[in-house]
Amino acid sequence: MLSHHYPGLFDDDPAMKTRAENLAARTHELMAFLVDVLGVTKVAARYDGVVTYHDSCSGLRELGVKQQPRTLLGSVQGLGLREMKTPEVCCGFGGTFCVKYPEISNAMVGEKTSDIEASGADTVLAGDLGCLMNMAGKLQREGRAVQVRHVAEVLADMGALAPIGQGEGGER
Repeated sequence: MLSHHYPGLFDDDPAMKTRAENLAARTHELMAFLVDVLGVTKVAARYDGVVTYHDSCSGLRELGVKQQPRTLLGSVQGLGLREMKTPEVCCGFGGTFCVKYPEISNAMVGEKTSDIEASGADTVLAGDLGCLMNMAGKLQREGRAVQVRHVAEVLADMGALAPIGQGEGGER
């Protein structure tokens, strides 16, 4: 929103539009910031497990985030990356889409959780909290043992934290 759409909210206010454009130019998605802006290609992290990565719609299509998380994950000791058959297919969350079209959304996330399970991964990673919440809820309702984590948790070597949706009271 900030990097691509925020300046457009001020089309009728040139001074605010300039300020919004300056903010937008300094706003980056985390994985793109680490790899594309800072030039980070390796992290000093360890994760003993097999993961798969879900590409969020906005991250992939609007922000061009695809290879950056995979580059960083490739440097994590002990981590095995197994791609889903369709990592770039929507999980069905889509902001208000899941509220407006719950049956379609549920079918989409069901297909995504089947794809996650078929990958053989014990953990699914993503960079979008809406996607993570949606997939975690469906995996839990299906009784699947796959953990759900934000990619930053693994890259920062935070493996001791409870997976999303499995903390006390469901809070993180």
